[in-house]
Amino acid sequence: MAKIELLNGKVVEMREPKVKDIKIVNHIKDEFEKEIALLSNLTEMTPEEIENLSMKDYARLDEELQGFLS
Repeated sequence: MAKIELLNGKVVEMREPKVKDIKIVNHIKDEFEKEIALLSNLTEMTPEEIENLSMKDYARLDEELQGFLS
């Protein structure tokens, strides 16, 4: 479990992805939409909340996700 602090001070918890998380989003063809859906599953944020993040906050979540996947 990772804790990521957003620019507004909110702390978002992200759990490590499981194979089933990847399987759930695998049908989504657009890579950006797939990543948003995966981040939504892992953080319990809605896709709309993720879409409304600043790019700096999105990059923080994406960096943590990539760390889990590598």
